[in-house]
Amino acid sequence: MKVLYNNSEIKKGVFLTTLQTRLEPKVEYTAKPKTLYTLIMHDPDAVVGNYFHWLAVNIPGNDIKNGDALFEYKGPAPPKGSGKHRYIFLLYEQPERIKAHFSDRMIPMNKFYEKLNVNLQLVSRVYFISKYQDGGKTRKNRTKTKRMRKKHRKTSTFGKG
Repeated sequence: MKVLYNNSEIKKGVFLTTLQTRLEPKVEYTAKPKTLYTLIMHDPDAVVGNYFHWLAVNIPGNDIKNGDALFEYKGPAPPKGSGKHRYIFLLYEQPERIKAHFSDRMIPMNKFYEKLNVNLQLVSRVYFISKYQDGGKTRKNRTKTKRMRKKHRKTSTFGKG
């Protein structure tokens, strides 16, 4: 399986920013004829526990758009101070159609597999790492802003009689 963000294939364990991964990636794989697939993207390091960012089942061949999207793609957004997160893509072959429904994206993997009640066979696995992004501000800019505030306070006549 190839997972491509902005036409660049992710390699096992590469670091990507939240900006690079905000849009749904292109997923390519060789499918067996008349076979159904399940595609999962999850974050096992989420603060709330395992979090599903994308879940599609009953994918005919490699036509993801014609599968059943149980959860539409939602890009990574790790909270501040939560460290690095792994975003794992799993591709499975399904032996039969899946009829499960999920209302909550926060599901432990063992509970997920129990609810599916289908013997999935792993075809491929790939992941990337991301972490909280502060919007690109640098320490240097914050220091400059502090100096400017201090200078402004010294020259300000507000409150002087």
